[in-house]
Amino acid sequence: MAKFRIVKSVLFDMDGLLLDTENLYTLGTQKILSEYGKVYSWEFKAKLMGKRTEEVARMITEHYQLPFAPEEWIQRSTEVYRELFPQVKSLPGVTKLVHHLAKNKIPIAVATSSSSSAFELKTRNHNGLFSLFDVIVKGDNPEVRNAKPAPDIFLVAASMLKDTNPEDCLVVEDAPLGVKGGIAAGMQVLMVPDDRMHQENTKEATLCVKNLHFFNPKDFGLPGYNYRPVTHVIFDMDGLLLNTQNMYSQVSSKLLADHGKEPDFNFKMKVIGRRANEVAEMAVKHYQLPYTGQQYLRLHQEECYALFPTCDLLPGVEKLIRHLHAMNVKMAVATSSNRDVMEIKTKTKHTEIFSLFNHIVTGCDPELTESKPHPHIYELARSRFSDGPGAESCLVFEDAPNGVEAGVSAGMQVVMIPHHKTSKEYMLEATQVLSSMEDFQPQDFGLPGF
Repeated sequence: MAKFRIVKSVLFDMDGLLLDTENLYTLGTQKILSEYGKVYSWEFKAKLMGKRTEEVARMITEHYQLPFAPEEWIQRSTEVYRELFPQVKSLPGVTKLVHHLAKNKIPIAVATSSSSSAFELKTRNHNGLFSLFDVIVKGDNPEVRNAKPAPDIFLVAASMLKDTNPEDCLVVEDAPLGVKGGIAAGMQVLMVPDDRMHQENTKEATLCVKNLHFFNPKDFGLPGYNYRPVTHVIFDMDGLLLNTQNMYSQVSSKLLADHGKEPDFNFKMKVIGRRANEVAEMAVKHYQLPYTGQQYLRLHQEECYALFPTCDLLPGVEKLIRHLHAMNVKMAVATSSNRDVMEIKTKTKHTEIFSLFNHIVTGCDPELTESKPHPHIYELARSRFSDGPGAESCLVFEDAPNGVEAGVSAGMQVVMIPHHKTSKEYMLEATQVLSSMEDFQPQDFGLPGF
């Protein structure tokens, strides 16, 4: 049952709410101020949050009595931020919630004070996340005449969503100015404040949470997550446990460049997760390369095999695997890689961590008759658990659309951790989508929490 007024649409701020840009702003601002012996205080920063670039520049140059005009601050800070922003990460619970709302066809928008150029810089490595939104309104939109705390940007965003009235919207914000803007627009506001923010600056919000993992959509009449409890976990390997997909892409790009061609990301989405010989045949045909499938595969493998021994575990992987093992949760790997290739990837640095799995099913398994997106590899992995769990008791982790389809077809829930370019149509089938294994909450699926 809803605890607050029921809403139909959700409007998200971006900086400090979806993306952890506020910490990068702090680093960049302090870098410039340090040249003049100044310290960027949290108290002053809190007054800037949510304001447009021009206003921020004016306030900083005046407050710190800098020997140049606001226009020069914008120029200098932009150069610093340009180096920092491509590294920005999404914040906890963000991808999970945005995907959940998109999957349930809840109209969602971004309402950010960032200019178009700043937005492009910050979101460069988050294309997939932002493809989930129906509308994106930026600070330099001509219809947004007044910046936050005026309600303009939220009213414009609501008007661009289908059949949406202001009172039907929930605003999600981190900044007091944004909260004021949402309230002025006649909307309820969920606030995710910085831990350092004084409680006085949060009291106008309808609800405050520590991070978006703590938000229950049902509180505002939105669809709940409703994940089913599981007892067993099955992991894909390439691009999910190991960063080998980057190596595959690096080698593919080099081979294609030799023939004056560029990689097609949509093609990659169609083949990722399939067996190597299938991918080779499909690549030769798609790119019209002067090879047979076997010739291309041999060239590709020669380059990849030299790189694989250096591969690393992806962020959050080791922590989760060791935790589940310590909690006696049964785990398996289901990879399209052949056994000998898996050994090349794991024997140098990862033998011990892979020993924690109950079993590993590879692409050359004699009982495996079909490759992903067919569900057989996950059905086979499930059947080899000694206690015979049902499909509904198994949770699959995948990075690839073909793997997600395979897991879902096997009757299992699937957590997807996709490449940052993976677009909306490839993500909606997954049960849950995360930006990183670091953001996984075991308790979402009834598993022991960290």
